[in-house]
Amino acid sequence: MTRAVIDRLALRAPRPDLQARLDELTTREQEVFRLVAHGYSNLEIATRLVISEGTTKTHVAHIFTKLDVRDRAQAIVLAHDAGVR
Repeated sequence: MTRAVIDRLALRAPRPDLQARLDELTTREQEVFRLVAHGYSNLEIATRLVISEGTTKTHVAHIFTKLDVRDRAQAIVLAHDAGVR
């Protein structure tokens, strides 16, 4: 079911109006956001970026605040809407 939802989101055209919100993220937050959008866990992100899991959690919290999303699901939808790949 989750895969079907993600596949449907991928078919939607990107919304350029969301770029301004993404521009508020630091370079590192953009990296973390991209990995969140691809479904990576905090531990997987930490390992991939060679940072601590605590640092990853802090980045994710800042991302959620800046993008005004409450959880990973909303972040993933926003990423797909913005055309983040």
